[in-house]
Amino acid sequence: MKTRNLLIVISCLSACMACSNRLTSNRTTLTQAWDEFSHPQDSTRTKVWWFHGETETTREGITADLEAYKRAGVGGVVYYDQVHGKCDNALRAFGPEWWDMLRFAASEAKRIGLSFEINLSNGFVAGGPWITKKLGMQRLTASDTLVSGGKHFAAVLPVPGKSEYWDVAVLAFPVPQNAWETTKDNMPKVTCSLPQVKAGAFFGSNRPLVDIPVQPSGKSVYVNMDFGTDFTARSISYRVRPRGAKASTGAMNPPGHPAESFYGMGYQKLPDIGQLEVSDDGVNYRKVCDLKPIYQTPSNRWIQKTMSFPATNGRYFRLNFHDWALPKDKRPGLSVGDIQLSSRARIDQWEERAALFSEYLGDNLTPEYPASAEIDPAKIIDLTDKMDKNGKLEWDVPAGNWVIMRFAHEPTGAMIRHGRANLMGLECDKMSVEAVTTHWNNYVKPILDSLQLIGCLPAGVTMDSHEGGAQNWTPGFEQEFLRRKGYSMHRYLPAMMGYIVGSVATSDGFLYDMRRTMADMISDNYFGTLQKLCDERGVDFTAQATGNGLSLVADNLQAKGRVYKPQGEFWTSHPDGGYDVKETSSAAHLYGKHIASAEAFTGSRFYHSFADQKNSADYAYAFGVNEFVLCASAYQPWIDKYPGSTAGGKHYCLNRNNTYWEFSRPFWDYQARCAGLMRKGTPVIDICVYLGQNPPVKLLTYRLPEIPEGYDFDACTAEALVTRTAASGNRLMLPDGMNYRILVIQRNNDMPLHVLRHIAGLIKGGVTVCGPRPEGSESLKDAAEQEEYQTLVEQLWGAEGTAPGVRRIGKGKLYHGMPLPEVLKMENIRPDIAIKSGNTVKDKVYFTHRRLADADVYFLNNHSKRAFNDTIRLRTEACYAEYWDAVTGQRYALPVESTGSQGILLKLVLAPRESGFIVASDYPNSTLSPRIANVKEDITVVDGAWNVYFDPEWGGPGEVVFNELTDWSKHTDSAIRFYSGTAVYRKDLSLSTPKQGERMLLRFPHLGSLARVWINGKEVATVWCSPWEVDVTEYIKEGINSLKIEVVNSLMNRMIGDASLPQEERYTYAYPEIATPKDKLISSGIIKELLLVKQFLE
Repeated sequence: MKTRNLLIVISCLSACMACSNRLTSNRTTLTQAWDEFSHPQDSTRTKVWWFHGETETTREGITADLEAYKRAGVGGVVYYDQVHGKCDNALRAFGPEWWDMLRFAASEAKRIGLSFEINLSNGFVAGGPWITKKLGMQRLTASDTLVSGGKHFAAVLPVPGKSEYWDVAVLAFPVPQNAWETTKDNMPKVTCSLPQVKAGAFFGSNRPLVDIPVQPSGKSVYVNMDFGTDFTARSISYRVRPRGAKASTGAMNPPGHPAESFYGMGYQKLPDIGQLEVSDDGVNYRKVCDLKPIYQTPSNRWIQKTMSFPATNGRYFRLNFHDWALPKDKRPGLSVGDIQLSSRARIDQWEERAALFSEYLGDNLTPEYPASAEIDPAKIIDLTDKMDKNGKLEWDVPAGNWVIMRFAHEPTGAMIRHGRANLMGLECDKMSVEAVTTHWNNYVKPILDSLQLIGCLPAGVTMDSHEGGAQNWTPGFEQEFLRRKGYSMHRYLPAMMGYIVGSVATSDGFLYDMRRTMADMISDNYFGTLQKLCDERGVDFTAQATGNGLSLVADNLQAKGRVYKPQGEFWTSHPDGGYDVKETSSAAHLYGKHIASAEAFTGSRFYHSFADQKNSADYAYAFGVNEFVLCASAYQPWIDKYPGSTAGGKHYCLNRNNTYWEFSRPFWDYQARCAGLMRKGTPVIDICVYLGQNPPVKLLTYRLPEIPEGYDFDACTAEALVTRTAASGNRLMLPDGMNYRILVIQRNNDMPLHVLRHIAGLIKGGVTVCGPRPEGSESLKDAAEQEEYQTLVEQLWGAEGTAPGVRRIGKGKLYHGMPLPEVLKMENIRPDIAIKSGNTVKDKVYFTHRRLADADVYFLNNHSKRAFNDTIRLRTEACYAEYWDAVTGQRYALPVESTGSQGILLKLVLAPRESGFIVASDYPNSTLSPRIANVKEDITVVDGAWNVYFDPEWGGPGEVVFNELTDWSKHTDSAIRFYSGTAVYRKDLSLSTPKQGERMLLRFPHLGSLARVWINGKEVATVWCSPWEVDVTEYIKEGINSLKIEVVNSLMNRMIGDASLPQEERYTYAYPEIATPKDKLISSGIIKELLLVKQFLE
């Protein structure tokens, strides 16, 4: 209890610190915001996960990396041992040389002026050789023994665990309906329609799965069972190799519209693997149930599936396997085994409901069995104290047939991943304070101690996403469950093995409470303990709690609320966005966190440009993120090898050996400006969506309501809603003053009694709520309070069958049965930004809004291949507007068409993929240069020949003449076609000095990939993203002007060219190689045309 109280105190202190930071940022003025925007602070700069361990480590490599980061504008590094390759010549973790290099890296970062943090573990996510099997992730298991009554039983019960295990309980109960028979006890005669397959191999435990070759469409493989007489079946269990598609819990949720079923990136609905069928004559078969597949999920070791169905009698059963493969399956065969046809009544797909496999849960499809087929909880006998330490049970068995179940917990076997070999080991138990502290004391504490001794205490500890699979037990779980839920789980333990105790509803209610207790313990004992340990050492804690791939049955939003810096992730290879970062910013807002962090640019390859990466960054900013931590930058031990280490083939290409690196400062400055401004003020968000609290729980696109364009939303689960919100006027208020105008109850959510009570109080206090009528609490804890529950439901939603509409309760309102857009209109909640874009995932203007002390700041991202050109109205009474360009660091006056109580009306043009800030205030801005929509332009094509220099040091031919601008990756000369690096274009232009009211631009309609522009020997700017133009007004002189353009392309082209050459003739060295001669070359150079654009501003 003391530990729990301490965690609460630490959590409150962290929340107070976060609130203090938020209140400080709330008071930021426009002048202060502009000062930082124009001079980005180091604290706002993107940090990098600095991956070590792929190969040797050198001091010169460390220094070169860190100096390159500082030179480019990176803010700091996270030292992270993560490996994906062979690790030739890599140091042993915690060896003398490893310590020497770590201390050198920390001291060099301090000397150079970079922040230095460490990762929580060797590899990811939290574990190592110090984690014993008992301290590792655990699951409940059981053995069962059938005994006859009326005699004394004295025997050693079967071992429940596969190897090491620890007993939990021994329970006995009468055999339900005398039905406890399986094919283990009553083995039928088995045949298979494939003669090369031994049919008997499908049955029996601890056997390899049987491989069935893929069959033509419509062709079945039959496994026939003949029991000789009638057999009554109620369930079937089997183990099956997971298929190639990701589980829903492993798929990124993209922005999108509501749907009836799940959709996500990397997820593809798999076909059933076949059906169980029954026959009375062995000839004519009828379907009993479908046989469901198992999806891929990170590190999951549980591959068993149980399907339940009404009692079915028959002598002949068969498994009809067919059409299980997807068209592009890399492993199209089916691997299946350990089949058990059973007379036992089981919970349908109980493995998911018992948290052995993490999957978002829908309706329980278990058939309603008669009470005689279920376990009567009143007749369960606790025999735990009758079994000795060797597993021998002494018991006088009452009359009748009885089942004895011996429960134990065993390690799941989940290992940490991608670390240095000598410190690999088990993942720690995610519900155990002891296990988490053991890991800290053996890995994190020694590093902090060592670096503190040399005056280089890391600024923080970071934690990657959990990808270690599921667990459903921990030592002391029963006691913790009793404390949190108020009733004992002892008699319900059989439900954790899929058996029905009392009724389907009762068992499901217990399993709901069990999963909820797990999720709470993961938040408190795992993430809460780590935050407490970081607080004690005075270091920040950044954590992906628990991560986008929710392979652990947890509550993502609650877990993120336990840490100082909640973190999500976004991928360059997911160009249309993901709601993991939206979930992160929601948690930051609701729990009063100043920073919403993101693992940034994951999956970037050498063929990605900065523009590609900015496209991903912009939707993250629009979703409320205000800190980036790059995943990742591969440490480079060598000074003269390019690209050098490719991180086991993963690329992790944003490092000093990238051709773009010395031109990357504008890329990093852009991020610093955005992050800095996004930390100022208070978020303005109208809608808060309650997601429920049924673990695993996170923000799921398909379950969200239709959010109309021009509105923003946050999402919450039960804890934040109940403990962090209150009614204030007609607003849903948070402790730091942030508020929402409407609470929306998501469909398909659960609503336990304490949440229903809180929502009733909010409505009575003045809050507007919109949502469907709840059917009841899923929690068994609430079963005794059903009368209160139904009374509250009727008070709020009216009697059953009440027509859709609005009900006034106290000071507030409840809308039900109505679309959210209609409710917002009826409540006169106008759009925060009245805008009309394509409103699809690939064609939409995303936005976010923050309010300063004296201004409103809107970030807009035109996530589209087409320009946005239309009138918009911002919901602010400000009189003036400015456009702050985070790419250039410049600001401009925006002409205003009208102002007033309806908002400020502007004409806005954004080029494809362009983004920027609109800042509205009451400060006149007539001294600023204007940004005029649809400005008159005079466009001239820069024609004629160009002198272009390709560096011979990188295989280039030296200086050549381009009579026309062309993609040099298509050039006939291989020295140009495969060239990577900087090509210098030169040309003299005869120009007139722009007049007052005129602006001169250079515009690049097609550029591969970036260009630094010089005029008359002066550097103008680097063009690397939309709108692909640069203002050259101040650099032009009357007469002849010397134009130099340094164009940089991808390093991939040189690597592709080198792939056909002997090693000694190559210009690149990749460890390991990442290019082949068949790879597609990346478009390079100034392509087709360069435009000189004169704009007339008056």
